Amino acid sequence: MKILVAGANGKVGTLLCGKLWGHGNFSPVALIRDQRQQIKFTALGVPSVVGDLEDGVASFLPGMDGVVFSAGSGSATGPDKTVDVDQNAAIRLIEDCAKAGVRRFVMISAIGSDPHSESDRIQHYYRAKGVADEKLRESGLDYVVLAPGHLTDSPGTGRIDAAEDLGRRGEVSREDLAETIIAVLENHSSVGKTIQILSGETSIPKAIAQAVGGEALPPIA
Repeated sequence: MKILVAGANGKVGTLLCGKLWGHGNFSPVALIRDQRQQIKFTALGVPSVVGDLEDGVASFLPGMDGVVFSAGSGSATGPDKTVDVDQNAAIRLIEDCAKAGVRRFVMISAIGSDPHSESDRIQHYYRAKGVADEKLRESGLDYVVLAPGHLTDSPGTGRIDAAEDLGRRGEVSREDLAETIIAVLENHSSVGKTIQILSGETSIPKAIAQAVGGEALPPIA
């Protein structure tokens, strides 16, 4: 299964590319913005393409079986850039995938994402992510919206809590998020679901299977 990883140079994207490359069922392609970033992915053995999500990357979609959107504007940017990347660039990629026939789409969102968020702290971020999530749900694609809690750089434990609505906030490591992305790609019962994840006590494949009411299945090309 050939997967384009949008936002590959970020921490989650880099972890995911390495894990996908080491997994027999996947062939990742890293989407990066700067040619200098290719050195890292060459060292990982992962092919990369240079493109800007804001300008559109439709030319890279032919031959892809799926897309993971892990891109983001970053915490140092203002509301306008957040809307440009986390909302508008995501929506453009969703629309381009629909036109190109790339069916599988995993959106990395966040617990709290809501087009009408009233969060005092990062309202613009939650609203931008929420708008993109809603667009994906309406797209007709075989989507998963994966909404983690606050991301940490702690080593992964391989265990999470997962549900459509966990009813609480918390943390999860970026490494465990990367493993969870692979788990939802492998479990076709996750299609059409929104899944919140936090650090927990259940193995990642089992937690996802319980959250979506299905069993872990081989990925569908």
